[in-house]
Amino acid sequence: MKAVILARVSSREQENGMSIDAQLENMKNYIQRKELKLIKTFQITESSTKGDRKKFLEMLAFVKSQKDKIAIVADCVDRIQRSFKESVDLDELLKNDKIELHFLRENLRLHKDSTSSEIAMWDLSVFTAKTYVNNLRDNVKRGINYNVKQGVWQSIAPIGYLNRRDANNRPIIIHDPDRAVGIRRLFEEYSSRLHTLGDLVKKVEQFGLTNVKTGKPICRSQVFRILNNPFYYGMMQVKGALYPHIYEPLIDKALFDKCQDVMNGKGRARFKSSEIPFIFRGLIKCADCGCAISSDRKTKKSGREYVYLSCSHYKGNCTQERVNESVLLEQIEREVLQKLVFPPDLLRELMDTLKSVLKAENSYVLDEIARLREQQDKATAKRSKLLDLLLSESITQDDYANKKSELDEALHNIKVKLDAHAQADDTFINTLESLLLIASKANELFQSSKVEQKREILNLLLSNCTLADGKLRFSLRKPFDALVNLTNRAVWLGNLDSNQD
Repeated sequence: MKAVILARVSSREQENGMSIDAQLENMKNYIQRKELKLIKTFQITESSTKGDRKKFLEMLAFVKSQKDKIAIVADCVDRIQRSFKESVDLDELLKNDKIELHFLRENLRLHKDSTSSEIAMWDLSVFTAKTYVNNLRDNVKRGINYNVKQGVWQSIAPIGYLNRRDANNRPIIIHDPDRAVGIRRLFEEYSSRLHTLGDLVKKVEQFGLTNVKTGKPICRSQVFRILNNPFYYGMMQVKGALYPHIYEPLIDKALFDKCQDVMNGKGRARFKSSEIPFIFRGLIKCADCGCAISSDRKTKKSGREYVYLSCSHYKGNCTQERVNESVLLEQIEREVLQKLVFPPDLLRELMDTLKSVLKAENSYVLDEIARLREQQDKATAKRSKLLDLLLSESITQDDYANKKSELDEALHNIKVKLDAHAQADDTFINTLESLLLIASKANELFQSSKVEQKREILNLLLSNCTLADGKLRFSLRKPFDALVNLTNRAVWLGNLDSNQD
């Protein structure tokens, strides 16, 4: 059989390491052992989770253009994919007997007659790779948010402030001399309860509140956003959380709170529906109109409480009738949770599969850590050499300070990423443990959980949830769709291909 090799690294920095060479050596040895005929080698430097993956698509196009079936050989699953979006094209080619997939480290060969267990192993490998990347990205974001926690705003300043640069070319935010007074007056006028939002919109030009770029008066929505923006009293809102910033406030918090009382109605309790703990909160949409399905608790005369789900009718009335929450829970228990129960010997086979996936993933982590530590050593050496240049008076104090600041920032970012790998690894393992726990006793775990934990379990298991005619339509997330289909040991333990090592 003809074969192509796919060797991939995720960044150009890795090209200088041994990742590509090591992959090629392993795969060429494999092809020789299996007596395959190598017709083309694809060496790719691109992310498997970002962008259009042009090089990967070039490889697929080449394979599709061949008359004969082609074996795509990769060092491990994550060299081809770290998400399920590629599975659609690959699965179609497999079913049409156009390709085989050979993954060395997972010891897995996929073809049109692959068993459900082999497909499940593929899905599990992609799931673990995707989970690790997601955890890593989340931890890197938390590290990069260092500036936010230090009170540094990283976007365009709100009206009343201006983005500027200080003497060292660092970004700062200052009061806008043309609009700061108008912002204060806007808050003061609104807090007096003598003016509505509509009244204030008519006065903004009088207050000098115009858009910086166009010079046109600000509109009603901008007035509303200003009156609700905590930045003006010293707090910045980032992804729903408040952080104190380092810039001079335009108003005090007492004035801001007074405006909030006016806007919300002083003394009137306000409780967001999103804060009420409902199992299906935010998980279901209406199949008729696409609006969110909301939950509501009703108390009968007997004192017994029931939770009903109904369309929010945000886009107008639709024909969807409300349904008792217990009806949907019974459906999920019957169609999903009761099927995710495996005997101990079957669970051991699942654990063995995950161990092989973890082994392949660990290789990627070690490569990334080695590359980051190499960068860290180089940056540290440059900083040491920079000090020597200063002491020998080869550079000025200002040049030294600017360059040292750049290197310190680079070293900080490298440390953030190294720490993120360590944190991601812990979260990654916890996620896999959750997967095993759910796969082994999903129904028992669900029934014994609190409302918010039940919601998290459903969010992990289900996607594309819609309510139609009193029933829940949904898709099972990968790899749970494959696991539910493994209804007996014979299917799960289908004989692996004799050509596998």
